[in-house]
Amino acid sequence: MGAAGYRTRYPPRVRHARPATGGRGSDPVKLRAALLAWYDANRRDFPWRRTRDPYAVLVSEVMLQQTQASRVNVAFPAFMRRFPTAADLAAASSRDVLVAWSGLGYNRRALALQRAAAAVTRSGWPRDVAGLQALPGIGPYTARAVASLAFHHAVGVVDTNVRRWLTRRFGLRPDAAASDLQALADALAGAGTDGRTDAWTHASMEFGANVCRARTPRCAACPVAGGCPSRTDPVAVPVPRQAPFSGSNRAGRGALLRALVAAPGHALALDRVGTLVPAARAARILAELEREGFIRREGDEVRLGGPSRGDATATIDP
Repeated sequence: MGAAGYRTRYPPRVRHARPATGGRGSDPVKLRAALLAWYDANRRDFPWRRTRDPYAVLVSEVMLQQTQASRVNVAFPAFMRRFPTAADLAAASSRDVLVAWSGLGYNRRALALQRAAAAVTRSGWPRDVAGLQALPGIGPYTARAVASLAFHHAVGVVDTNVRRWLTRRFGLRPDAAASDLQALADALAGAGTDGRTDAWTHASMEFGANVCRARTPRCAACPVAGGCPSRTDPVAVPVPRQAPFSGSNRAGRGALLRALVAAPGHALALDRVGTLVPAARAARILAELEREGFIRREGDEVRLGGPSRGDATATIDP
């Protein structure tokens, strides 16, 4: 879908025409220094920004995917108290992991995270992007995030917020290729000799989230506005739309899992399932959840948790 397909998602002042290419004041070392100085003065103090422990970094990155930072700020400390090490998470039942994850949504992430924890408990932490990406469930984004935040690798991390500000600041097409954006992010991550790989990753994402925002960009507060081709006239950068949630299988799965988390003993009678999910889809939803390790059926009951193997093909990237 082209940028025009997203027109109704943005107010009139965020335009949809392609910005001019180029842009003065784009020296990567100077831009990096300015953005880091802004971050030092304006950063939000989240608990995951106080550690370089790879396990804590991985937990926070998985939680932050498609979940607001304010919600993760509450959930992350509680999860870390319950499972303080990768070994603790790997040894837990899938039921306990899903209960601890409740409220964050996208429950596949929880079981994928547990698979990764089991792998590093057995074999130790890989220390480069390729090794991290070889862990169960880990995709390119998560591997780069952990590599930069925990292992000092100067690699760029491109989430939705970073993609938006790179597109605007460097005058790229809104439909720029992912490889071009990644190359630009890598160049910025490796610019200069300050060695602040973790701070740069956090700063890059924070800047997109709080200054170069999607609907109401704060150009007047931008620390790298000089020479920006999108200043005061920011382009709308399209994001993929998800299928409608209401009435979907995803909604039914979530409703059933929430009910199981809240139920005494985390179990429900099978005949209650049809009251929680569309009756015509109940059998399919139950089969999917059981196959993926979220539930198990015992007699006339359905119980939260399974063999903790999850869907081997799923990743925990956005």
